[in-house]
Amino acid sequence: MKSEASELRARNFGDILGETFRIYGRNFLRLVAIVAIIIIVLAVIWGIVGWTIFGALQITIPTDMAWEEFPLGLFILGMIITLVASILLYPLMYGAVIHAVSEQNFRPPGIGRAYRYAWRKIGALIGASILAGLAVLAMAITIIGIPFAIYFGVRWAFIWQAALLKGFGPTGALSHSSALVKGNWWRVFGIVLVLCIIVGVISAILGMIPIVGSAIGSILSIPIAIVGATLLYYDLRLKKEGYNLGVMAGEIGISPGASVD
Repeated sequence: MKSEASELRARNFGDILGETFRIYGRNFLRLVAIVAIIIIVLAVIWGIVGWTIFGALQITIPTDMAWEEFPLGLFILGMIITLVASILLYPLMYGAVIHAVSEQNFRPPGIGRAYRYAWRKIGALIGASILAGLAVLAMAITIIGIPFAIYFGVRWAFIWQAALLKGFGPTGALSHSSALVKGNWWRVFGIVLVLCIIVGVISAILGMIPIVGSAIGSILSIPIAIVGATLLYYDLRLKKEGYNLGVMAGEIGISPGASVD
């Protein structure tokens, strides 16, 4: 384990972006594997649901489709299944990547360890996601509330880190994230926007590959966004709380005398 807590230092935008790709490169296979597990599971679920609905259409409506014959019940059930799967699995994936990003400061991250740790915090991760998501959606759908949705979306950018590392519940995660972003809104907005653009470009390019392109794009790009956001989270805590590697080790359950193997 690294012995100097002071090694966690303040970073500017260039430092965060550079370190994001260094961590991504050093831990490429592990980070990609963590994301791939969830993306593949979701792809299988979506595929089964899609083909089930398509099959029902082929069976019940062999010629021209009449709206009254559309299998609405089956369609709604399929949407519920995919929504529930996404609500459960995406926060789990985010939590696992955040754990891996934290663990790599001390030893090579473990895929199993990352998911076990995230699973222990799954209630808070899902709760914070739902709470923030519904609040932002409620503001966005009013149209005039879109600026407020953007504002609070940035304020709540670190709810998963707060739930996983600090152990906050859903409301506590939102409050902690808001407190960290306070006074740094434009900086957080700018860095998150750049990360989203990078992820969007990678996803768009790889998405042109037939059939599997979208999944490959997500698998390769999502870790970049989470690594970058987590480094920014560390930086904000360092400046506001004196955050260091010793505190981080305790948060992810690594004892001071742990081996780096």
